Amino acid sequence: MTLFRGGYLVRENTGLLRLAARLACVALVVSVVLPLGNLLFPYVADDIGSFSFSAIEAIFSTTLGFGIYAAAFG
Repeated sequence: MTLFRGGYLVRENTGLLRLAARLACVALVVSVVLPLGNLLFPYVADDIGSFSFSAIEAIFSTTLGFGIYAAAFG
């Protein structure tokens, strides 16, 4: 698609915009999950184990990231 913005001819690349949106969602999730995981890990690691905690953290991060992307960009 070709648009005129500010007197300049701009060609939008929707694939690049989608990638940028996904990376923004990843950055948002990482900025929340990593500090929260580091805060909670010492309290729950003895009960559930470090491998299980990492798996739960990965599943939670993935679900949250896909949810944010779907809610924001449909």
